[in-house]
Amino acid sequence: TAAMYWCLRGGETTTELKRKAIWTLVDIMSRYHEYDRLVQNCCLCLYSTQIMEHTGFVLTKFVAVLVSVLHSKSPLNVLLYVFAELSYSMWSLSASKKIQLSEMKPIEKTLDILRYLNNLDPLGQQQNPLKVMEVGWSFLCNITAHCPECCIQFCESGGVEIVLACYQSHRETFAEALPILFGAFGNVVEVDDLQSR
Repeated sequence: TAAMYWCLRGGETTTELKRKAIWTLVDIMSRYHEYDRLVQNCCLCLYSTQIMEHTGFVLTKFVAVLVSVLHSKSPLNVLLYVFAELSYSMWSLSASKKIQLSEMKPIEKTLDILRYLNNLDPLGQQQNPLKVMEVGWSFLCNITAHCPECCIQFCESGGVEIVLACYQSHRETFAEALPILFGAFGNVVEVDDLQSR
């Protein structure tokens, strides 16, 4: 996977080769998602080599694999890339696909992770938890966009309370990221049935 990263970054690659690389990387992650370094390398290949835009043909499987990584106890450096790729992938999913994905409980798991990160001391961490939180909130913003069912899951899983807790803990640090932090909250407010909450 490390060799693939450098090959994909160097020079021109055909669409066919990119598709083969994506299929291989997704398959590796599917089989070995408990190996943190391997998952990190696969994520780097996909995210840092501009081939994410070609993942449409395998997007459902890819997102399912990323969610399974979320459910394992991955370190912060892996979560950073997983959240980033989940966030990017949501732009290509219809509301019906998001609802199908939500059955794997990525919203609940992400909120659990954010609740945990909000209580971490950033000092002494190899990866800044605030950066991981930022991309985590970006994912929640994108999965709840134009999808009332996901907004309901967000509310029922304590999402609004976690938004406020993160804001109170890191309002100065999150100054530039406030639109991301409140993005999912904004999506919730657009759902008529949830406004009274």
